[in-house]
Amino acid sequence: MKKVWILTIMMMLAIPSVAVLASAGPMPGDMYDNKENHYIGSFNYNNGVANGYFVDFTINPVTGEIKNYTVSNTTVFTSVSYANETQGRVTTMGAILSYYGVGSTFSWNVSHGVPVDMNFMWRYIHAHDNPAGILQIVVYGQDTITYTLADGITASVENRTVYLSGAINGLLLISNGVAKVNGNTVTVKVGELGYEYGNYSVHAGSVVFVRTTEWKVPKQIRNKIMEGIEEGKVAGELCVCNGTHDFVNYSYQFQVQVKVQERNRLQLQVSSENSEGKVMVINANKEDLQYDAQHKIIVKFDGQMAKETTVDDVMAGGTEAKYAVVDNGDYVSVLVYIPHFSTHTIDIESQSTDVITTVTSNPLMIAGIAIAVIAIIAAAVIIKKR
Repeated sequence: MKKVWILTIMMMLAIPSVAVLASAGPMPGDMYDNKENHYIGSFNYNNGVANGYFVDFTINPVTGEIKNYTVSNTTVFTSVSYANETQGRVTTMGAILSYYGVGSTFSWNVSHGVPVDMNFMWRYIHAHDNPAGILQIVVYGQDTITYTLADGITASVENRTVYLSGAINGLLLISNGVAKVNGNTVTVKVGELGYEYGNYSVHAGSVVFVRTTEWKVPKQIRNKIMEGIEEGKVAGELCVCNGTHDFVNYSYQFQVQVKVQERNRLQLQVSSENSEGKVMVINANKEDLQYDAQHKIIVKFDGQMAKETTVDDVMAGGTEAKYAVVDNGDYVSVLVYIPHFSTHTIDIESQSTDVITTVTSNPLMIAGIAIAVIAIIAAAVIIKKR
């Protein structure tokens, strides 16, 4: 019977991989023939050694412990270890290396055929081969993650975010966890708080490392995004560049699949086990979305136009789908608020402003429209007098 349940859990572990790995985008192939503006690399992995275009490290394929996590030839962590042991496996797909591991044995406490307590933990790790060097660790259950910093890197904690500085500048973005710094060691306790799922309480949390100099979130809204991650409001981030894409979920329940990726259109399918409203961040190269002076961004939620608003309004939540657009140099960031969950479709498109531009920039056309309006009013007055 125990073997059956272990097999069941391993099948459950495969479910999140569909969302994240499917979002790794097309294989890079010949994209490096043009190295001026690429963002997504590709891992070569063999027997615990991972070498990417931007990121290199070693990983124990059974326990998931990491050594010498290096981004752009700068080592950030000499080790990443865990209080709880897991038994797992490593897989790679393009720019993402993934580890899935199951921890302590588990049991079901069943009342009237419904599970009311689940005593087990699992962990999954996603390393992203991109300039931001994203390293995501998600824990189902409770665990303590220990990051040992490389020489030349210091850490400080503010709220639930760890700031790294020195040889490299970065962040540890923490969801449902508490961090402490002691010299060159950062410890993060995750899964302290639980949420109700049916008749039982679920404990889960995550930590995401990102190199801030390459993080595509605009600087003017970073603090809001960081606060949203800490508070569980921001569920995930999608980066789109040169026809490829890379997804990071800050909430383990949140899943995304890219259904359509064209020059002026993205179609995403989103879902979550947690029914609460969430914000998703999409950072796209302007050329990928055809966003320029002649085009604006529009968002549709389940086929209906969403409300365009401010970043503050999006982060405030509510009962309706809405979005905000933030210009970020070569990139554009779109924040989409999803008010509730089952499975939803989000379309992000560029819409031409040529008609509006032509009308407002052509004095003769404006004069013609004005004359036509006056004529209509005059005709209405004459008819009324009769």
